[in-house]
Amino acid sequence: MIRRRRLALLPAGLLAAPALAQDGPWPSRPVRLVVAFPPGGLTDTFGRMMADRLQAELRQTVVVENRGGAGGTTGTQMAVRAAPDGYTLAVAAPSTHVTGPILFPSTGYDGVSDVTPVGAFATIASIAVVHPSVPANSVAELVALAKARPGTLNFGSAGAGGSVHLAGELFKMRAGVDIVHVPYRGGAAMLTDLLAGRVQIAFDNLPQILPHVRTGAVRALAVTSRERSRFAPELPTMIEAGVPDYDVTSWFGLTAPQGTPPVIVERLNGILRAMVADPAVQARLEGVGAEPLSMTAGEFGAFLRAERVRYAEIIRVSGARVD
Repeated sequence: MIRRRRLALLPAGLLAAPALAQDGPWPSRPVRLVVAFPPGGLTDTFGRMMADRLQAELRQTVVVENRGGAGGTTGTQMAVRAAPDGYTLAVAAPSTHVTGPILFPSTGYDGVSDVTPVGAFATIASIAVVHPSVPANSVAELVALAKARPGTLNFGSAGAGGSVHLAGELFKMRAGVDIVHVPYRGGAAMLTDLLAGRVQIAFDNLPQILPHVRTGAVRALAVTSRERSRFAPELPTMIEAGVPDYDVTSWFGLTAPQGTPPVIVERLNGILRAMVADPAVQARLEGVGAEPLSMTAGEFGAFLRAERVRYAEIIRVSGARVD
């Protein structure tokens, strides 16, 4: 009887989550946040921003664990297979949860159905640019040049399977041109060759490429998002520039292993949405050329499913693959 009275006084959410009953109120020990890329990149930057806020709100240590490899699938695979107890989370990006599992089938996980969506955090557009030696001052001129010289122009990316690579593949599809993909081991190496003229075209993340646009080191033609970017409002979208049904952005969010208790997911989503709404956080995002992105866990799950369908079609039609 006494035990029954004590249980009745517990918050309903704690009774609903078996994982909580084992360790006490969650979190009772450090939480691991897996970033499936090396330190220093945008995914790592956003992961550490999320970790700082989670640590402050949860009043528990949140450890960022960088596990790079295979386009972000190595670390994500580890996170997906962790216990669904709220103590392992993962930063989600297009390559980790959508394109990577398609292009690297040996990973053995589904980045949508094998995870519990928590929420979104930020989105970043890319800019279609050319080296100044390329005689094209607009997307229309680039398309005409590529059609006149099929197979002779190339575009670089930070590696096969990322949104920057698939932005180029979508351009090939929608514009009907033949340009050659040149994958690099990271964005820095690609940028070096682009600035030197060894790569002629790129669809690079706005924060990385915009400073070089401003100095004239590369020529910007359009942004890859459906709407114009407030960071470069003078640039048309690819759709405005004449490439139909074109929309490619990098986005970032948070997931947990499949089966993570809803009470934990709801709490994490609440922290994430409050963080995205914080003017100080928005200012930090603006500083790196990112837009805040806020969704419920259910909305983020629907978003992931839609992105998988869209990118699967791009990969299928373009024949994109990992060498």
